[in-house]
Amino acid sequence: MKTNTKQSVAALLIAGAMTIPFVFAANEPENVHNVSAVSKDATTLTVSWDEAKDYQGNDVDHYRIYYGTNSVQSGDAPSYDIEVDTPTNATSYDLSDLITDTPYYLSITAIDAYDAESLEYSIEASGTPVVVAGSGEDTEAPTVMNVIAIDKNHVLVGFSEEIKLPELLAEAAFTITEQINPINLLEVLSASQYTEDPDNKTIILETADQTKNVNYIMTASVAITDLAGNPIISGSTDSGLFLGSDQGVAPPAEEEPILIEDVIEEEPILEDELHEIVDAEETVDMTPPEDITNLILSFTEQLEKFVISMNWTASINTAKDLVDQILYMSMDRGMTYDSGSSLGPAVTTHKVPNLEGGKEYTFKITTKDASGNESVGVVKSIRLPQTGFGAGMLVIFSAATAYQTLKRKKKNDVF
Repeated sequence: MKTNTKQSVAALLIAGAMTIPFVFAANEPENVHNVSAVSKDATTLTVSWDEAKDYQGNDVDHYRIYYGTNSVQSGDAPSYDIEVDTPTNATSYDLSDLITDTPYYLSITAIDAYDAESLEYSIEASGTPVVVAGSGEDTEAPTVMNVIAIDKNHVLVGFSEEIKLPELLAEAAFTITEQINPINLLEVLSASQYTEDPDNKTIILETADQTKNVNYIMTASVAITDLAGNPIISGSTDSGLFLGSDQGVAPPAEEEPILIEDVIEEEPILEDELHEIVDAEETVDMTPPEDITNLILSFTEQLEKFVISMNWTASINTAKDLVDQILYMSMDRGMTYDSGSSLGPAVTTHKVPNLEGGKEYTFKITTKDASGNESVGVVKSIRLPQTGFGAGMLVIFSAATAYQTLKRKKKNDVF
């Protein structure tokens, strides 16, 4: 007599439930991304991060913050000294009772309703609790407002307020990479205050030769602070996009200045024509459209493959010049991306089919205008579960040990 298949599976599930804790740790939540830490007061850091989902696309239960005074990512310590679980799944938390003027290093994982933890730590962030100068009212971190190449060896970086550079090796506080191939670095040779800005909000960077029309991303590190000691926040407000130039550095003028009267005598210029020339020079478009917002990823399984569905809120497109949205995909957590594909200017949903289970996929969507200016982009990652009946059985028979194995891996092999 044949045994009914559903009855057999049900019997296995019941038998497993009698001997195995009800923990499905083989399907971990997403890894946490974009962690930042900024000083709130002399003994407190406010930590924030992007929302993570469990393997089914639902909200996680809470988050776990690992921190200490030694960097694990750089190899200064084998693991973090302290860990604390957040009380809810909110994406910010205040770490208190810290030592003033002491750098802290931290990483975050997500914890789901079954106490399963993200497979990997987030990329390490750092912050230093400081005493705010003056009245104590300035707690706003400086942000990058704009970046522009003025020639092939110089880049201007505008900040939201007056900032301070590190006294030693100020150039080390800035990194420049190609947007499409982030492993290609553009060397920063020096960094100094731009003397032509009376508000001291602008820094001029000397770089190696840029490549014309290549999109570069400039990122400022937390070594950049405002006058109150607030460090720049690691994340979307610490970077800016600019277009590489091949224009040479202009030599100092040696000739006598040309008088307006001389120009008019040689070839009169009508007032309307003069305004047209000035307007043309002032309207060179170097600003990309605003990024999309609220990017959400989810998945469905089809014939042992997965389809990732994404939806988002369109760019506000203030300049009304957005002509395309570009989708990039990465298999190494955003270190490298593919060449990208066009989504068109108007869509706010997209599907990527035929993806393999058990892998993490990182997607970036940028906006592009008619002048070729491309935004920094919005990044989101998702880890797909294993597929098929075998994967389900693996969950049942490995649930008792998977969580402890994950913890040991995280303790002994962080990155």
